[in-house]
Amino acid sequence: MIDPKEIGVLHTITKDRNFDGKLFRYKEDFIVQEIELDGTVLSTDREQYQTQLPKEKKDFLTATLVKEGLSTHEALGLLSRENHLSITRLGYLGNKDRNAITSQRISIFKVTPERIKTSYQKMFLRDLAYGESACKIGALKGNHFTIRIRDFNGFERLGDFVEEIKKGIPNFYGPQHFGASALNIKISESIIKRDFKDAVLKFIFDEREESEKFAESRLKLKDVFWEWLGDAAEIDRSSAEETLSSVPGFLRAEKNMLFHLLENKHDYIGALRIVPKFLRLLILQAFQSYNFNLLVSELMAGGELPDELPTIGYDIQRTKYGDLAMSIAGRSGVGDPSILEIKEMPEVSLKSFNRPARIYPKNLGYKMDVNDLILSFELDKGAYATVLLFEMFRHF
Repeated sequence: MIDPKEIGVLHTITKDRNFDGKLFRYKEDFIVQEIELDGTVLSTDREQYQTQLPKEKKDFLTATLVKEGLSTHEALGLLSRENHLSITRLGYLGNKDRNAITSQRISIFKVTPERIKTSYQKMFLRDLAYGESACKIGALKGNHFTIRIRDFNGFERLGDFVEEIKKGIPNFYGPQHFGASALNIKISESIIKRDFKDAVLKFIFDEREESEKFAESRLKLKDVFWEWLGDAAEIDRSSAEETLSSVPGFLRAEKNMLFHLLENKHDYIGALRIVPKFLRLLILQAFQSYNFNLLVSELMAGGELPDELPTIGYDIQRTKYGDLAMSIAGRSGVGDPSILEIKEMPEVSLKSFNRPARIYPKNLGYKMDVNDLILSFELDKGAYATVLLFEMFRHF
């Protein structure tokens, strides 16, 4: 469980109403359905998914991807490997939670429906159709959430809470944006400060919240490679390669980075570039998002929260809030905006953009199911349901 302070969430806007309940006990307790630009809410129903293949052929095959227990990128990676497709041919509109049942629209370039496997253990494709263009990040209206809170206590106070949050709550980035144990913030700081070796070591070896199997494999890699990367020892090449070959595929990026370092010991930039671009972007954006959360928190502490705030970037404008954002970044040793232009890896440089500082939940509904609360609502794209839940329970 991430401490809110670790990701810059220092304040709430609602009164503490002493709600109590169990969150995220099962995957079906958290359902996220993408809302398309035309208002269509994508179904998660496996029993009635469309099996009839489209007849009219166009460049892009589109489908609703329904998944559980997988991040969007893990699901697309599986789809890519199982169907022998380059990952670059796959498009999507937004990232969806791993610990949930989710639906989202994806596109695949230049492929026939007959070639695609549509059903897997943890995901399936439905509503196959052809489209004129690829699915691109951000081209959605928002998301519909249905959340089961087990053994809920506080129903008699819920009406007042709902009326309060309709007036708007802070648009913090949620914990799922920062990686396991918020480690991406630390890795991004190292990259921004150009300590690429430290970034690599943190990415591969640092402890984080993960399964025992993952942790054991990570420790195994550390036992073999840590001293060698610290220049304190030689390494048995054949033993090192054997260790890497024995590590399960779920540490694919870590394994590939270490294979690269076996050939190019001090090429830490090259090792980082082994990590897929989308993941490197998420890592760098963790520092940007952490700074945004701190900016929102600081303004809330002073009784102020405008509708929109800038994120830090190499091109941030000198405004009241832009200067405050960079002042906050300076506390982490990032005082000059130009440092956010990563010339060693320009594809992951941080560019400033404006982000809504408040979110307004829509179509709020709630009911009790025996001892459980069923809560449903809609949020615009880029907003996190976990932030609304934080307002209820004061923890993530």
